[in-house]
Amino acid sequence: MEKTVHLLIMYTMLVLTLLLFHKGRKHPPSLMLAIYASVEVLTNGLNSLTLSGGYSFFDQFPVLHFIYKPLYCLWVPLFYFYVRYCFSSDFMLKKKHLIHFIPFFGFLVFFLIIWMLKGNHYIWENLYRQGTFLNNTAFAVDLTVKIQYLFYNFLMIRRLFYIEKQRILQQQIVSSLGVDIRWLRFIVFGYALGCLIGIVNMIYNWFGSPIASSINLISISYFFLFFFAIFYNTITNKLFSEEVKQKSGHLPSTDMQLLMKRIEELVADQKMYLEPELTLQQIAAALNEKERNISQAINTIQQRNLNDYINSLRIEHACRLLLADKGKPIFEVMYESGFNTKGAFNLAFKKIIGKTPTQYRVGE
Repeated sequence: MEKTVHLLIMYTMLVLTLLLFHKGRKHPPSLMLAIYASVEVLTNGLNSLTLSGGYSFFDQFPVLHFIYKPLYCLWVPLFYFYVRYCFSSDFMLKKKHLIHFIPFFGFLVFFLIIWMLKGNHYIWENLYRQGTFLNNTAFAVDLTVKIQYLFYNFLMIRRLFYIEKQRILQQQIVSSLGVDIRWLRFIVFGYALGCLIGIVNMIYNWFGSPIASSINLISISYFFLFFFAIFYNTITNKLFSEEVKQKSGHLPSTDMQLLMKRIEELVADQKMYLEPELTLQQIAAALNEKERNISQAINTIQQRNLNDYINSLRIEHACRLLLADKGKPIFEVMYESGFNTKGAFNLAFKKIIGKTPTQYRVGE
């Protein structure tokens, strides 16, 4: 029964993966989901071949017999990056993210060294024999994956709570990809539940429980239904056309006004402009919006760029301080208004007010 379900999942995911690669070429979240699915299909395919092919297959393709084990360490990080793309379309994989693949490369190098030093027969005789060093190493791979379950689910749930908090503050659902908050909840909590079942299954297997096989079947079936729902939604919805439209066009005027209102509530009302190193990236992250949408809203509605908009708020704040306490030194007003240097403060003040801070204070 387990083998039948496993094969059904593998062939179904293979078809869906090919569709995702075709439709998601210009849609980063779908492309990442396709990469994740292809690794899972490859892992399960190699697993099935090595277990069913017997000694003759192993003797002909010795590397394939164990190389699938490290691939398990790619599953959770790749799904995590898919979720990161769903949270924000501005997310991009960078060199710093290679740290997430250390477990995969570590186990891969280890197994290759064992193969080169000990040879094919050592692996064949020890990989599946209980109590051997190689078998314990294979168990270490499974344990690493379960640790990844806990770590990455913590990161995803924490990020989801942050977005929920921003949604409450801004009184609207925020999403730069058109994916609403309910879909994000389904992805994050649905995956967390599947991981929890996988951990329970490992514990029962560890103690040799007779119901471990049933729990494993439940785990496999659950993940199949969960990913089928994600794949079906991704392939059939309008995310692809919406994303292309967003890249080629502009925000509708009503949406732009709503976005500008959110920007003002964050930057002006909450006095975010007082942060000296405030950047477009920080504002976009706080609002879970695209940077280009933030710039577009400010440029269109405020008729100025981001730097001028922030400086105008800072200068307004400085004017209030200058008149409220005429004995306060100018440099203190400068720092309390979000400026780091006297030159930048005076230049912005003169540009906006038409006077120097001293002239403004004395009423000249």
